[in-house]
Amino acid sequence: MTEPGTLRSAPGTPTPGSGVPGSGSSVPPGFVKRSVFTFVGLAGTVAALTSVFYCMRAVMEVGGVCAGGNTGYDIRVECPTGVPGLMVASIFLGLGFLALYAVSAVGPNLTLLAWPALFLSLGWNFLEFGVDPPGTSSAAAGWLVCAVVFFAMGAIPLFIGISALVMGRDTRVASTVTNRVGKVGPGTGTAVTGKLRIYAWVLQLVAMAAGIWFGIEVFEWATGSTVSFGFG
Repeated sequence: MTEPGTLRSAPGTPTPGSGVPGSGSSVPPGFVKRSVFTFVGLAGTVAALTSVFYCMRAVMEVGGVCAGGNTGYDIRVECPTGVPGLMVASIFLGLGFLALYAVSAVGPNLTLLAWPALFLSLGWNFLEFGVDPPGTSSAAAGWLVCAVVFFAMGAIPLFIGISALVMGRDTRVASTVTNRVGKVGPGTGTAVTGKLRIYAWVLQLVAMAAGIWFGIEVFEWATGSTVSFGFG
């Protein structure tokens, strides 16, 4: 028996706060946590890539070969301050951040693009320094060959990664939202899923921008140098 003024919900009707979009809560369980992991993982990965990019440039500016530390050999060219340790740390920390991002990405998962981002950026260093190597006016053929190899190693996976992205391979969070929204009514799912994708893209673009900035800051702090954005 229903009390006066009480409206009984029809069977299967979502109740407010049930976690179903359009019913008072459109955020699926764990969404905020996964968003944080996505931001930290992607920003850390991009920061590591940025750091490796500038560490490589620092080494190429002294001829491409250097050494450091206490050794029994005569060191002809000292590595720039802080570069060896930062390079090693960036590689291993970058892999850790990439793994975090890969398993928690909200929206389109860009993990496949990490490989081409690495090789295309390093290929650019080989090309730039190969055309205009430090200390000489002639091109460095060896670096130019490396540029071609690195561009090839980056371009092919880039094509595969973009193809996967265009095909719309979403993460489990996007699929969860789509399934939940599908129970509410026709048309609602498209609207909410569209909002999720916009949110995911904004989140990931901000994370990438933050990663580039942080990577440059860490490089300058570790090496005591200043990053120049000039070309050539």
